[in-house]
Amino acid sequence: MKAEPAGSVFAWALIVFVVAAPLAKGGNRALPLAGLELAAIGFLLALALRHVRRQAYAPLPRLFVAALVLSATYPLLQLVPLPAAWWQALPGHAPYAAVIDTLAGVADGSQWRPISLVPAATRYGWLALLPPFAALLAVRALAPAQVVGLLVAMTIVAGVEGLVGLLQVVTGDGSILHLGHRDTFGTATGTFVNRNHLAALLAMMLPPVVGLVVYQRRSARHGGSRFDTSGANLTAQRVLVVASAALMLLCLIFTRSRAGIAFALAGLACSSILLVRARGGARHVGLVVAGIVVVGLALAALIGLAPVLERLEPDQLQLSGAGRLALYAAVLDGAITFLPFGSGLSTFASVFPRFQSSVGGAVYDYAHNDYLQVLFELGVPGVLALVLLVLAYAARLASLVAHGSERSFTLLQIAAGVGLLPVMLHSAFDFPLRMPGNAVWFAILAGVLLHPGARDAASIRKPSSRVVRADALETGTPA
Repeated sequence: MKAEPAGSVFAWALIVFVVAAPLAKGGNRALPLAGLELAAIGFLLALALRHVRRQAYAPLPRLFVAALVLSATYPLLQLVPLPAAWWQALPGHAPYAAVIDTLAGVADGSQWRPISLVPAATRYGWLALLPPFAALLAVRALAPAQVVGLLVAMTIVAGVEGLVGLLQVVTGDGSILHLGHRDTFGTATGTFVNRNHLAALLAMMLPPVVGLVVYQRRSARHGGSRFDTSGANLTAQRVLVVASAALMLLCLIFTRSRAGIAFALAGLACSSILLVRARGGARHVGLVVAGIVVVGLALAALIGLAPVLERLEPDQLQLSGAGRLALYAAVLDGAITFLPFGSGLSTFASVFPRFQSSVGGAVYDYAHNDYLQVLFELGVPGVLALVLLVLAYAARLASLVAHGSERSFTLLQIAAGVGLLPVMLHSAFDFPLRMPGNAVWFAILAGVLLHPGARDAASIRKPSSRVVRADALETGTPA
């Protein structure tokens, strides 16, 4: 079987899909999400067709396959109807059975019900998994040069998001740039409704931007690629990427998202450390990271940091922390009640009011901690899937760093892997990956991390010409 990179139509369709994902309120509305789901089905069918045509697809790590299968199948098992007696015996379900019996007048022993307390919400949540799943699998079918083009497009879009966010800050409450979001005046939200979700998108893209700068620098020394066919074009790309990075960091500061800012800086620090540690890594990574941070902070100081610093005052931090701890305690109480099966994917908003007496009467659609919400909704299987994903992530990143080669694309993969870290940390304090746009971009970076790379793709195609084919795939030039 031959392992051929995806064609240009497939690659451009994926770029359009990824670029459009966060543009309509982060994709978190029924119509945009339905469009993403339909596009995801199209990509999955295209990948299936490649398999039917016996075009090789590099296998995923076993840990990741196990996590992916568990994540996709367990919510469906939560929709399988069970006998009434079994359903009533499930942990946490007895009070609902009592209410049903009271409303019905008599117990109906013939009524079968699924584990999920809100089956419609679980079906909706399962369909929302399709876009990130498709994005992850689709990006692995691209050639390395096509992946670079996709990351450049994402960087430009993130820079535009940053520019829109900054204009939202400086143009006042009546500006059309707030896109009708009445509760976001005075902060940067971009095309999202929530500033924290914009902060998560910008934070995850900063390490890949560093990787792109390194990649372009090294590719220029090794003959370039189809995306930089001339010195002038390469210079323009560098300027565009660096300018986007400065806008991203500057806007990130003015989102006033404490977690977003902190974890973005942590991601930049990790990218500089890991890219230097990788064998054959870049010597100038530290200077690139420092330059981006200094430029961003300098511009922020010129605009005015007072509103941002107010969010970092001890009183503000203490007040926010106390409220979050109370919320997390209530969520954990509910999660324990439904162990080991969970309440059902995407049922948190409907089920949590039963447990929120200790946190007041506010409406909580999300737990503001994705890990606790997974435990609440999916129980032990959900936690097991998370553990497998983290292990697969750590193993792949460690392997790339340890065996990080002379190939520029490997360094770009490491940078993409580091880009996942700020969102993984941010998810412990918010729900950035509940936004479809963020989930798709996160999945793209995960797919780049898990990409077979130039060497592996070439070895699948024709072992006897491994070196020649590897170079051709990385540079985008004929072998």
